[in-house]
Amino acid sequence: MLADPKRLLLALAVSLAASAPCALAWQAADGVLVSQETLDGYAGRYLTVDGLAFKVWREGTVLKLQPEGGAAADLVPDSETTFHLRGMQGHVEFVFDAADRVSHLLLTQGGATAKAIHQ
Repeated sequence: MLADPKRLLLALAVSLAASAPCALAWQAADGVLVSQETLDGYAGRYLTVDGLAFKVWREGTVLKLQPEGGAAADLVPDSETTFHLRGMQGHVEFVFDAADRVSHLLLTQGGATAKAIHQ
């Protein structure tokens, strides 16, 4: 069930902003190995139906997620398509279309899921 994306994204933005100064306190998590080419394939802008935007990009070997106007978070790979937010409860899944291109992401946090379309 998809929750109210505005509430979910506001909660994510607040938690990202609150955790940004404490980067050294984030829990260590190596995740699984995902190629840089695959990570680059997830890069871009994602938009919810309510107009809330996310930016995804790679810095070195780390995939980043940033809500518009919020702080960036590291995405730690659990599989090639599923990542958890470092130091926070929540995960992101990248979903592909029939042509094997990234069509959208699903952000789940606090039991709520928001869908954001790849632009």
